[in-house]
Amino acid sequence: MKSFIFYAEGIMNLILLGILLFSFGHMFKRLMPAGREFLDHRFGENLGKGFVALFLVSGVILITFGYYHNEFDIYFYTAPTWLTAVMHLLMLVSVAFMQAGKSLFGHASRLGSKVKHPMLTGLIIWSIAHLLVNGTLMAYILFGGLGLWGHAQIFLLNRGRAEELEPIKGTLAGDLILGGIVVVLYAIFVGIHVYFGANMYPFL
Repeated sequence: MKSFIFYAEGIMNLILLGILLFSFGHMFKRLMPAGREFLDHRFGENLGKGFVALFLVSGVILITFGYYHNEFDIYFYTAPTWLTAVMHLLMLVSVAFMQAGKSLFGHASRLGSKVKHPMLTGLIIWSIAHLLVNGTLMAYILFGGLGLWGHAQIFLLNRGRAEELEPIKGTLAGDLILGGIVVVLYAIFVGIHVYFGANMYPFL
């Protein structure tokens, strides 16, 4: 029994360490600008980016391994099956926000001009969507932690930005392209979850 508890704690620590590494990699430049400048000056900009990417990749690997190898969890609630449909709708919205700030095939969507931080806003919506249907301690650590990280990033960006960026000028073509990309990415995400054994449509 004790060994099982130690195993569960180890898995939880892996997820926490992964979130910390992932967050540090993204926040390193804003929290420690002098450190990032030193890396770029000492090793070159490409190696400096590679150093930061090492934290990001390591974080994602630890999070994925820990979450999918967890055999023990604490359940706070069990979501009704119909709530999964709401989750899917929120996932479509989150993917749309994540892609809205980009110029896609030379066209930008009008959604990107309406939101200040579309990528991070999409991440927060993504974390909320997952928490709706995953009422476990591990889910709160993972998705709740990433959602809080998104809020922290927005706070740091707003605090460090001296002037407003010029808003993106979106077009109808950009909206249509965004819609197509959202459908494709959503299908890929569903396929990945199904591959790992998740029941994505229990309400059907």
